[in-house]
Amino acid sequence: MEYKQKGENSEASRHDAKTSPGFAPLFDRVVFLGGKLDAEHPFSFEKAIEDRYAMPTVTMRAHRTIEYHRLCTGGFNRVCTERCRVYWLAQNAHGHRTPDWKLHFSINKDKENLALAWNILCALFLDHACDFGIKVCVAEALGDGTWPESQNGREITLYMFKHSDTYDRGSGGLDMSNMSERKTVGGPMADLAPENELHKYWLSADYERSGSFWRALVVEAERRLRFYGVRYAGCANGDLPLGRYTSIRNEAFVFPPDAPIGECKISKEKSFGTTKNEQDQDKKSKKYDDTPIKCTRMAVYPPNYSGWNAAGQAVPGIISDSWNRRGF
Repeated sequence: MEYKQKGENSEASRHDAKTSPGFAPLFDRVVFLGGKLDAEHPFSFEKAIEDRYAMPTVTMRAHRTIEYHRLCTGGFNRVCTERCRVYWLAQNAHGHRTPDWKLHFSINKDKENLALAWNILCALFLDHACDFGIKVCVAEALGDGTWPESQNGREITLYMFKHSDTYDRGSGGLDMSNMSERKTVGGPMADLAPENELHKYWLSADYERSGSFWRALVVEAERRLRFYGVRYAGCANGDLPLGRYTSIRNEAFVFPPDAPIGECKISKEKSFGTTKNEQDQDKKSKKYDDTPIKCTRMAVYPPNYSGWNAAGQAVPGIISDSWNRRGF
């Protein structure tokens, strides 16, 4: 579905007042009037609450065509590309140990306030032709749970893709000795997707955005949120603040001292059975010992106390010497 917001592409939107809310430099015009989605847009907060199971798509054309999807899962409403879904798959396949940089937006979760903030930031995500994803917590709005206090200040998340060479290997984790021999330059879908669709799923450093891109996006986000008087909830504990609403954090999994020890089952003797009946007989004859054993310490989501880059990975270019001198 290709949605056109009322007024989009009109002469009125191609005005010279480039400081007005909604001007998108990449498009050289206002894409969404007022710099936010209207309530009838397929990706609006209102539409997500109205029908969480709908999965509309919207196509945007900037330097190239990008197709976005809406998904409502796990207490979040998400707008993302197919590339972002492959990115999530790749992170999961490697135990979430690869870089996971995110911009968090602190939004008071009053339903109307959260809806306004989402409609602003989702419009910003689209009119900046972001390649990956953005999400908002909707569990409380849907009556499906509560937003944990430990996550206050992270009500809306925008994913900042940082490529890892690990994505070009198998799914054996970050320990090189356990890596699969399978090479998949371009990410996990590179040798699976049809050739004419491969561009949708390709992961590489080519899709990283520059520090100047992210800094400009944050400045515009702060400007639009302030213009509409969106209420904020304070910077998330453990994040690095970039403005009144915006903060940054790398949520790659880590091994804190109190990380739990996992349990797994390892067969001490391999079955030579080739059919299900033979394998069942092998199990009955005690060729398998499935007693749980203690495994290595498990990597976990970085606790708030571990700070904004607990994994100690390379910091994206959004952070610069001049950033701390910028006022909001």
